[in-house]
Amino acid sequence: MLKVFADSAYSPELSFMYRTICEAGKILLEGKDKGTEIAYKADNSIVTEIDHACAKFLDDEIEKYFPGDGILNEETYHLERQSSPWHEAHRCWILDPLDSTSSYVKNGQHYGVILSLAVDGKPVVGMTYKPELGELYFAAKGEGAYRGFASRDPEGVQVMRVQVSEKEKLHLILSHGRQKTPELLELLKKLGNPTSHRMSGSLKINEVARGEYTTFISPPENPMCLWDLAATQIILEEAGGKVTDLKGEPLNYRSENPVIHSGIIASNTVTHRTILNRLG
Repeated sequence: MLKVFADSAYSPELSFMYRTICEAGKILLEGKDKGTEIAYKADNSIVTEIDHACAKFLDDEIEKYFPGDGILNEETYHLERQSSPWHEAHRCWILDPLDSTSSYVKNGQHYGVILSLAVDGKPVVGMTYKPELGELYFAAKGEGAYRGFASRDPEGVQVMRVQVSEKEKLHLILSHGRQKTPELLELLKKLGNPTSHRMSGSLKINEVARGEYTTFISPPENPMCLWDLAATQIILEEAGGKVTDLKGEPLNYRSENPVIHSGIIASNTVTHRTILNRLG
């Protein structure tokens, strides 16, 4: 077992997450090699048979090793919205089996698996994995955030603690697929059109956690979901950052609706007040 897992108050969950997320990554890589058919959900987002295969694997593993815990899985939620009151659960696993399906089907590198655990409506453990790169981020409440690269031997994984930048100047990372939406352009104008970079998927928030950028921002017209944010939120917070909506309100993990319609700011904390003041 990785030493940082063994020393954690959430050792069973972290060890489970590492093994399971690596196996899920293998499913994605094998599916990519074979090729997969594309379909569309009701919200016009892309889905593939690999999304469903990976979703089933993750749900089955959670139910096997943590019976009784709630599950909010993007794919099974869309199929069975009323099947389980996940938002009422004491412990709830929140996950996206294939974040950035668009990157996946276009042979990109920035797709991945997002896995987290919320306790009493608060994310307390999170892990993300990009199988193309072997890149792993994880965090547990009160124990810091880490970045590493997966290995067949968990003992051989080298990890380093990550920390947000202390810079006050805005340096943004934005969603690749939302380049010219009116609300985003208006947001950027209010912020003074700061320098920015674009990346696919929700794991760009990890780039703020490791200090590469000071802020990720997303307008209400580009709604994100709790399965996009639970793991990256605890990772960013443990790296010294902050996540709120565009009004500065905390995300609600007790809402029956997992879609966030009030925008997202994920920052190094230093820039958070600046952003809220300029948007206000």
